[in-house]
Amino acid sequence: MSGSPRPRGRPERLSTPLWLLKHTQSIATTATAIAILHLRTAHVVYYTGAILATSFTAKGLKRLIKQPRPVGSRVKKTSGMPSTHSASVSFMGSYLVLVLALAPSSSSSSTPTSGMGAATMVGLGALCIGLPVAVMWSRVRLGVHTPAQTVAGAALGVVKALFWFTLWYGSDQVWRRGASAVDARDASGGVGRLWTQGLATHVGLPVDAFVGRCEARLLGTPGGRYR
Repeated sequence: MSGSPRPRGRPERLSTPLWLLKHTQSIATTATAIAILHLRTAHVVYYTGAILATSFTAKGLKRLIKQPRPVGSRVKKTSGMPSTHSASVSFMGSYLVLVLALAPSSSSSSTPTSGMGAATMVGLGALCIGLPVAVMWSRVRLGVHTPAQTVAGAALGVVKALFWFTLWYGSDQVWRRGASAVDARDASGGVGRLWTQGLATHVGLPVDAFVGRCEARLLGTPGGRYR
């Protein structure tokens, strides 16, 4: 994350890569909206909600911490700690890396990575790691955040990704716990069962099956689907 903050005075003309990085959050939001319309699964809606929750958490922390942005920053309405852009994009990348690396392949926790080749998964993983780092650099380069503010945002995004990923797939499936641990925890029921078995089983599958049946009736095609 090297690079000097943008000087005060007349704004510089941004290069195309820096302009794209500046607007990464808007671009990613648009891409996610397209994914929702195309995939129409509970998981992609859940992923979108988790991104929003991470963004709102960062904004709430800004109000509590009230650390100013760098001297000369043109953004005056909000504080700088932590960086919302860094938090949101780091969440997106970290969550997708977790899906690539740890998502269970069982039918109760279906994952969109099924059928992907190793080279494709490695390439996607590298992109998911590299893009947040590039965004963090751009926030410092544009003079709207300090390095510490972007690192704090990234840390928030990673922690949030671990939590939301585990909640979706279930702690026992994600972290490969033994059958005895699963049986003991499932006996408690309620919230504990949701945490260990995951929302994919108790919410994702039923919702996707319902959507599939509705599509089948509307289009006159057989069966539902879960992606």
